[in-house]
Amino acid sequence: MRSTPLAPLLCALAVAACQDLSSKPTPYMLLNPVLDSLVVGDQSPPPSVTYYDGQGGSLTPAPSEVTWSSTDTTILAVNSTTGRMTARQRGTAVIFAASRGVQGIALIVVSNTLDLTLLTDTIYLMPNDTFTVPVAVLKQTAPPPVVWYVAPTNAVFTVDSATGLVTAVATGGPIPYIVHADTIADTGAVSVLSLADTTGGMFFFSVLGTAITHVGGPIRAVNYSRSNGRLAFRLRGTYAPSGTTQQVVQITLPDSVIRVGSYAIDSLSPAEAVLGFTQPAVICDPPRAWALWSAQTPSITGYSRRGGRLGITQLTTFANGQAISGRFFYLAQRTDLYSDPLGVLTVQGTFVAPLVTDRTACK
Repeated sequence: MRSTPLAPLLCALAVAACQDLSSKPTPYMLLNPVLDSLVVGDQSPPPSVTYYDGQGGSLTPAPSEVTWSSTDTTILAVNSTTGRMTARQRGTAVIFAASRGVQGIALIVVSNTLDLTLLTDTIYLMPNDTFTVPVAVLKQTAPPPVVWYVAPTNAVFTVDSATGLVTAVATGGPIPYIVHADTIADTGAVSVLSLADTTGGMFFFSVLGTAITHVGGPIRAVNYSRSNGRLAFRLRGTYAPSGTTQQVVQITLPDSVIRVGSYAIDSLSPAEAVLGFTQPAVICDPPRAWALWSAQTPSITGYSRRGGRLGITQLTTFANGQAISGRFFYLAQRTDLYSDPLGVLTVQGTFVAPLVTDRTACK
């Protein structure tokens, strides 16, 4: 169970944050794979190690040249000489390989033999919205686990015990819900919002892969003017503990959002987005629908791959504007691992956001 609905489940954002598969002026080291998973009790040899001298040369250090360590030996024990890993308890740990004055790192995820993870912990909805709680269940032995959903009696939402379908009834929350899988359980929460002005938007999202985070914060949507005078759309949410932005989710569509529906999210390459948020080619003249996720500390940016979706489930009007609710799901390829399949992150979440119009953005 999480201590609060918006508290991070875990943060392992540092993995490979400074690793780049392109040439560098200084030596560096890469581990392969940069992401791996074990079950409690498993033992495994370490990732392979490649040393790059920064001048275009590379080699595999002899085992005697490498020293191994783990950030959390209660989760993952590592033999300092051989690198052999032993999974001790559920969680995540970073494994380090040190040689020739540099380090390589990888993220190791340890699961229980029966394991349950909520993929979207806190769910934001408008009244009458529906959303099915996404979960990942792992069981090492047959039969498959029995999964069911419960919530205390409340006037805010209902949840179908068999399918996990949440139906928002009235504003309020956060109200907890519980997901059971055989003998284990995990807890999330539902908040139902009804915006009356252009403030108060909220979202919650999860990132899974070589970076893992479950957080949320304020969100805002805008139909804004492109260079040609037509309107584009941007949804931007931030996680900003202590007032300092640490993570950003941003989705841009080349046309405005004026109705409910499902909108495809396409790909964007780092070359197209070389200047990030201020690049006119992707902001003021978006070539296609695209998205990103970025973290500030350490610095990680991932740009969308083809196949994502932005779903607008409701669009309501109030005195000074509009509000939308919905959900998103997309794959984001880390720029520092752009040619590595393990650099693909899964980003998903729900939101209720004010929707405003800005006809001066790109003039």
